[in-house]
Amino acid sequence: MGFLVMNEAFDEWKVPKGQIGPNGYAEYFDEWYERDVQNFVRRDRNHPCVVLWSAGNEIGDQGSAQGPETLRKLLQVFHSEDPTRPVTAGCDHIRSEPASEAATPEFLALLDVVGYNYADRWRDRKERYYSIDRHAFPQRRFVGTESEAMGGVRGEYPDLFSAKDPVPDFFQFLRGRNVDVEQLWKFVSTYDYVAGDFMWTGIDYLGESRWPMKGSSSGVIDTCGFKKDGFYFYQSQWIDKPVLHLFPHWNWKGKEGQVIPVTCFTNCDTVELFFNGRSLGVKGYEFPRVGMEGRWGNLPERAKVLRTTADLHLSWDVLYEPGALKAVGTKDGKIFATAEIYTTGEPASIGLSPDQGSIVADASDVAHVTVHILDEKGRVVPTADNEVTFEIQGAGSLLATDNGNPASHEDYKSSRRRAFNGWCLAIVKSNGKTGEIQVRAVSPALQAARVIITTKV
Repeated sequence: MGFLVMNEAFDEWKVPKGQIGPNGYAEYFDEWYERDVQNFVRRDRNHPCVVLWSAGNEIGDQGSAQGPETLRKLLQVFHSEDPTRPVTAGCDHIRSEPASEAATPEFLALLDVVGYNYADRWRDRKERYYSIDRHAFPQRRFVGTESEAMGGVRGEYPDLFSAKDPVPDFFQFLRGRNVDVEQLWKFVSTYDYVAGDFMWTGIDYLGESRWPMKGSSSGVIDTCGFKKDGFYFYQSQWIDKPVLHLFPHWNWKGKEGQVIPVTCFTNCDTVELFFNGRSLGVKGYEFPRVGMEGRWGNLPERAKVLRTTADLHLSWDVLYEPGALKAVGTKDGKIFATAEIYTTGEPASIGLSPDQGSIVADASDVAHVTVHILDEKGRVVPTADNEVTFEIQGAGSLLATDNGNPASHEDYKSSRRRAFNGWCLAIVKSNGKTGEIQVRAVSPALQAARVIITTKV
C-alpha cells in the first residue's frame, strides 16, 4: 500500500505519566519489558513496511538520571531480536524550558535515530528547526516523530472573523498553524539529513480534548473518513495528478462586504481566480525552486512560472457577496485543473453515496454510506445541520452513525444523526444472508433518499 511504518512499543517506561495515573506500565516495566519487546519485534519483524522501531513516545525517562540505562537495556533487546533496523524514541524535550526537564545528552546519544516531537516548539527553533542540532551533532540521524498537521474541525473557519470572535486562550498556539506546517515541510523536504516526518495526526480520534469536545480534531481526515481542507495540502505536495482545492465555502449570510481570504492548495504552476466571472488575478508559487542550468542565464522552463508567494498555498482577499468562485490552474502553460465553490440555496433533499455497491454476506462486512444535504440544484449545503433518520430493511442492519463533529454527543448506535456542515455517515452491516440491504434516509422538510446495497457470498 506504500506505507512506511515506525513501529512503536511503549508510551511509558519507569517514569510514570501524570495523565495515565496509577497502574500505568511503569508499575510493570522491570518485570515485563524484555518479554514484551521480544514478542513485539518477533510479531512484526518480517513485515517489510517496518523501517524503524520506536522504543517509546514522550517517555519521562528521556530527562531522568536513570533514563540512559533504561534505554540501553531496551536497545539490547531490540537489536538482539532484529539487528537490521534502527531504533528511535519520540522525544518531546530535546529542547525544553526549564532546562532541567530537557532530554539528557547521554540519552540522545544512545539512539540510532533521534526522534523529534515538535522540533519547532521552542524559541528560534520555530524558524531554524533541526539545523541547530545538526551543527552541534553532525553525526546525528534525525527524524520527525511527531509534528503538527493541518487539522481543525471540518468545515469550520473560526479565524476568518476572529477579531469579533476571539479564540480561547488554550487554542491560541494553533493560530497560523497552516503556515507553520508548510514551512516545516519545506525544511524537511529540502534538507535530506532529516529522514522524514510524522504528522500528528492523519485521522481524528477520541480523547485528548476539552469539554464540550469529545475528541481531537488534529487530523486531516475526520472520524467519518471525510477529508478536511488540510488533506489537499499534502496531496498538492505528494502526488502528480491534478490537485486544486478552494476553501472556505461561500455561504456567509450576514457577512456581506467583509473581506474573506480564499485559499487554494494546488500543484499547478499558476492559478487564476474568478468571482462571478470577473478575474481576481493570477497567482503562483514554485517549490522547490531551481536555478540556472548548463550556462549562465539559462533557466529551465519549470523556473519561469509566475511567482507571487514563497508559501505553499495561494490566497486572495475577496469581499463577500453571494455568487460563484472558480479557480483555473495551469501547468506547463496548459489548463491542468479547475475548481468551483458556490453560494448554495437552502436544504432541499438528501443524497446518499455508498462506498461500495455490494458487500460480503458474512455478518461482518460493512458499507459506508455518505449522506449529503443538498439544495434544489443538487449542491451540498456546507452549513446544513438537518437531523437524518435511517431506516434499514433486508439482509443487513445499521451498525453506527457519525458526522465527524468532535463536539457531538449523539450516540454512535442511534438511527438518528444530525448532519455536520452538510455531511454525515451511516455504516451498514451484513447480517450473513445474501440479498439486498435497503437504506432509506429521511428528514423533515427534505426529500428522502434511498440506496440499495447487495450482499453476496
